[in-house]
Amino acid sequence: MFSEFSAIGSDNIIAADVVLGIVSFFVVIVGSVGIGVLLGLAGAFSVRFTNHMRVMEPMIVIIVPYLAFLVADMFDLSGILSYV
Repeated sequence: MFSEFSAIGSDNIIAADVVLGIVSFFVVIVGSVGIGVLLGLAGAFSVRFTNHMRVMEPMIVIIVPYLAFLVADMFDLSGILSYV
């Protein structure tokens, strides 16, 4: 956001640009955490049914957070926040 503002120039920034920047910030936060929560719930739900396949549990625990990171990055959101 700051790099875009510096590219526009301080004389050309209007209030709508600032509001859109703040909204964009919160969209990134909510979207990233939402992806993390959805994939975390999917991972927890899938681990619940792997009691007869103990080998799958560690793989799911490792792969699902990385998948959340990749999906968030694919949508230009924060992969770090989706990891939480």
